[in-house]
Amino acid sequence: MSQTKPNSEASDDAPTEYHPLVIVGGGIGGLVLALCLDQVYNHRDRSDDEKSKNVTRLPIHVYESTTAYTANAGGAIGLYPNGLRVLRNLNETAPNLLARVREAGCDYIYRRWMRHDGMEVAVAREDELLPPEDDRASNKTTTTITTTTTATVDGNRTTKTNETADRRPSGGAFGKISELFSPSSSSSLPSSSSVADLQSMGIRRWKYQQVLYEACIEAGIQIHFGKRLQAVLSSNADDSKTTTTTELHFNDGSKVKTSLLIGADGINSKVRNYILNPTGEETTQKSLEEFMPEYTGVTCLMGCANVPFQRGICFPSSATTKCHACYYPTKVPKEDDGEEEVVGGNNNTVDDNSENAADDKYEMVFQIYFPTPIERSDTWRTLTPDEAKVECQELAQKLREDGWDEQFLKPLESPSLKGVLRVGLRSREALDVWHVGGSGEDGSSTGVGRAVLLGDAAHPPVPYIGQGAQMAMEDAGTLSMLLGHFCPVDSDGDDQMPAIDMSKFQDAMEVYEKLRVPRTKAVLGSSVQLGKTQQKRADSKLYNAWRELSIKAQVWAYGTLPVMKPGASFDYQTKVTEALEELGATM
Repeated sequence: MSQTKPNSEASDDAPTEYHPLVIVGGGIGGLVLALCLDQVYNHRDRSDDEKSKNVTRLPIHVYESTTAYTANAGGAIGLYPNGLRVLRNLNETAPNLLARVREAGCDYIYRRWMRHDGMEVAVAREDELLPPEDDRASNKTTTTITTTTTATVDGNRTTKTNETADRRPSGGAFGKISELFSPSSSSSLPSSSSVADLQSMGIRRWKYQQVLYEACIEAGIQIHFGKRLQAVLSSNADDSKTTTTTELHFNDGSKVKTSLLIGADGINSKVRNYILNPTGEETTQKSLEEFMPEYTGVTCLMGCANVPFQRGICFPSSATTKCHACYYPTKVPKEDDGEEEVVGGNNNTVDDNSENAADDKYEMVFQIYFPTPIERSDTWRTLTPDEAKVECQELAQKLREDGWDEQFLKPLESPSLKGVLRVGLRSREALDVWHVGGSGEDGSSTGVGRAVLLGDAAHPPVPYIGQGAQMAMEDAGTLSMLLGHFCPVDSDGDDQMPAIDMSKFQDAMEVYEKLRVPRTKAVLGSSVQLGKTQQKRADSKLYNAWRELSIKAQVWAYGTLPVMKPGASFDYQTKVTEALEELGATM
């Protein structure tokens, strides 16, 4: 067997498993991809030949470096229509997945831009980000959200709605003008009956991951914990390089071979390193291993607490403290708040008779961004309860001295403070090529094991536009559709071990990169620019005054900030279908 020598301490005597397809990384992108692939490969219409051979289901394996998923870890995230659409489309492999995710989170009803002193600059209805529907049944100018459109929630107690936002026409003033000149254009407005399940929402990251994990287990997807990838190399059955697999070495000494490796292993991706250096050239490999993503000069302190909050996502900014923030609601998980492991279902118990059970229905998530030119050595980590209490109280005191409104300080000083994480924001260049292996230009094998990236491994995000997780989910939906189209299950394979026909892998990758590289660069580029404008608001009173006028004008004219719409309204399925139809027309 000829192979590139791995930079690994894995034992040569360790047994090597083989799986047709392997996903490295059990985060959000990896778990969503596993479900998408299960639907594509194991819930498809089988050919008569497959039925006669009784071909078994394609096994899908996910290798995750952590030993367990834990409660109260990882802060919280927002989910937007373009990402939620991927979950909704998993109607075969996980038919109730979207409903379970929505049940675990809380809708954003409004989107607010505020000053640090509590003054509201502008407010938009979050349904402005819902995708258009062609089958809208009525010509109403405003839309109705099926969820509770209340502005302030304290436990189960609610108060008034936001009249300014609720009276504004859908699409803002320009939407109203468009409707007057072209009444039929109202059919392109969001229809609450058909797309309300795609309403933006907030959810604790660990809870979302738990729902995805449980769906994977129910679908028969195999997830292996404690598998930290140490090295990747190409392995050939013989010197002719006609049959090349990808070999994975883990730090526990185990090995796995696969016909297709998919890297969903984050910003410090080992699979990315393999794609950049598939031959294992030592100098290049050393440089890749030693590379550290660049620190952006911004640190984020995030966490949550059970305090009253305004219903919606809120963006306060201060020119006195030189920082800006994001606050949004989510639902308190029913589980106990202890730090118990969540693997193979929930191990925590619930006291339904607790006198605080009703009051703990919602909680406020905070993410506060502040410039720190010199990064602390311990920046990226979850704080202990004592550390979190001290650090958050110190920050609250500083913000109070600089005139921040008490509503923004309550979560920092609440006894219910939990899940506090300090993150130094880092960035690295996105790749233009996300795969390696397959066939050369002459159709012959390259002799390099196949691998492809998705999510942060391919395009590390910045968090200001809330699209990092959505991009990974779009990647997963797109990649699974293309693999299902170009690389079907090989009906001539072993009955006990289905094979994937990789003869058109290169074709799949060309379309994948054609669709995803420009898309992710555009959306994440907008996120970078939005982050810069937020920081400029905090750095300059003059710029902040101009920006506030700009925000007011854009919300009045368009219903919300236009920069948010290209990300949220995207339909990956339509784009894949259009690309395949275009490809078919040119062949």
